[in-house]
Amino acid sequence: MTEQDGPVSSPTAALVVAAPKRTPLADDVRMQHLWLGLEKRPWRSLAVMSASKGVATLAAANSLAKIAWWYTGVPTCVFDMRDLSLRLLEHQLRDMATQLNGGERIFIALRSTTENPTAVPLAKAADAAVLCVELGKTDMRAAERTLEAVGRAKFLGTILVPRGGVDADTPPNNG
Repeated sequence: MTEQDGPVSSPTAALVVAAPKRTPLADDVRMQHLWLGLEKRPWRSLAVMSASKGVATLAAANSLAKIAWWYTGVPTCVFDMRDLSLRLLEHQLRDMATQLNGGERIFIALRSTTENPTAVPLAKAADAAVLCVELGKTDMRAAERTLEAVGRAKFLGTILVPRGGVDADTPPNNG
């Protein structure tokens, strides 16, 4: 064909090579193993706790909620309780109970116990908990204190979060 013949209309002339598809989060084998690990015992509310200061939890809670919905079909919601004040604790516990009564699974993103003391009663109110750690950042003594404060039996395991989790989990440094 030449330019004089007009526009090319054959399907092969308009071929575009698509980028390889990424595996959806829920189909990732590591996520499947993680989910099976979380299903060691029944729970409907899961506290996602920072092991020590500055370790991200909100992204982990959101990812866990997505895979929970994907694998179970049960609606999920994430409570961002990282900065909850003691004054609002009872109110938020009632809100969480309402969501649970509605049939949802809830995920509660929490800061470390040294950053926010309300993390302990919130984690104790949940059916289960996971501890978020970051290599090279987590203070193991603080992690140990968290396990003791909440109770080791509450924890299903530990999640390794990506390095540099200072995004939405850490307040900006204003000074």
